[in-house]
Amino acid sequence: MGFSRRRLLGHGAVMAAAGSQLSLLGSAAHASPDGEYRALVCVLLAGGADSFNMLVPYDQASYDDYAGIRADLALPRDQLIELPGSGSRRFGLHPGLAPLADHYGAGDLALVANVGTLVEPTDPEAVAQGSARLPLGLFSHADQIAQWQTSLPDLRTASGVGGRIADLLAAARGIPPISMNISLSGSNVFQAGATVSSYSVDADEGVREVAGYDPDDPESALFTQALDTLLAAPYPDPFRRAYAGQLREAIDVGRSFRDALVAAPALATTFQADPFSSSLAQIARIISVREQLDAGCQTFFVTFGGWDHHDDVLELQAEMLPTLAAGLDSLQRALVELSVADRVTTFTISDFGRTLTSNGKGSDHGWGGHQLVLGGGVAGGALYGDYPALVADNPLDVGRGRYIPTTSVDEFYAELALWFGVVDSDLPLVLPNLPRFRSGGSGAPLGFMA
Repeated sequence: MGFSRRRLLGHGAVMAAAGSQLSLLGSAAHASPDGEYRALVCVLLAGGADSFNMLVPYDQASYDDYAGIRADLALPRDQLIELPGSGSRRFGLHPGLAPLADHYGAGDLALVANVGTLVEPTDPEAVAQGSARLPLGLFSHADQIAQWQTSLPDLRTASGVGGRIADLLAAARGIPPISMNISLSGSNVFQAGATVSSYSVDADEGVREVAGYDPDDPESALFTQALDTLLAAPYPDPFRRAYAGQLREAIDVGRSFRDALVAAPALATTFQADPFSSSLAQIARIISVREQLDAGCQTFFVTFGGWDHHDDVLELQAEMLPTLAAGLDSLQRALVELSVADRVTTFTISDFGRTLTSNGKGSDHGWGGHQLVLGGGVAGGALYGDYPALVADNPLDVGRGRYIPTTSVDEFYAELALWFGVVDSDLPLVLPNLPRFRSGGSGAPLGFMA
């Protein structure tokens, strides 16, 4: 068939670039300090979700303020799902998030208000005077979507929060065969570390393999034998020798990963057929074979895009939020089925919140926004952080209802990292800017993890 060494190794390079690579430099998949499996599932709502219409003031006075500033973007109060709570301020969920209201009531869902990228604690007056240190490219998709994944808004870096966690734990606990960081959405910044990369898995097909390589298929025998021969050759050049070794190990580990998924028993929990739910179903399947993979802790990353609603925000959210809620609900029920609901925490991130004021059709790029945290290990049924008053003269407003965040991304991630197994003294290695937000402090900054 005219195979050449260059062609076959080039074929392998294409496979690796496509995302079926093994993280050969390793990651920590050994158990957390308490000996239990732990996993974080990061859901990126790409485009900047209008979260002020996902979590809405419900008590009459606060709702009136909301309706006044949002104008044609306001949801009718009688359509909101009122959340249980006490005090003068109460809140409701968008009706499309109805399945999540039950998780809130059961104590498995926490809501974190007005979170966003901050270089340091930011005073509204300093912003107005132009003396505040602000995130690079504030209100820019490219910058803010990256900064939410790196938690370094004063730097442009390729190192993400999940990657730095994996680097840290890898150094402490050793190197298992499959990366701790598994992506259902290809390469991403969140899981990129100095020594650890993500392992990409397809939502439908599972582990991607070299096309035509299959020791069990007689029709693939020629290609398989040829590639095996090339990868076993004693290359004098150290780079070729290292690459051949990496590709060999990637193929072998990938097949083991695939075999484990193929043998996994079917879940009774059903998922919708949309791409987002399919990705979460694949995450549940991977978690179900964690012991076969020797995975004691893992991170997962999945992107749900399309949230840049400059037009038709009400119509598009009515279409998309039920898909988000159904996927998250199914994942949580699958985790209960697998008896790991208290050991897996799912959380949302997004580029930014959006303007409270309308552009006449939708909302534009904002700053602070609200996030969801779901899992059996969550101190749920509560709102964390400060939900700002939605009034025209709020000093947090830097224009058009773009609110300065009152909780930093660093504080948000610190809570998750501590639960995951990062010791408090190591948090600055994962979140270098965190000391700016809790000078002299320690422990969970917000308390939304039980």
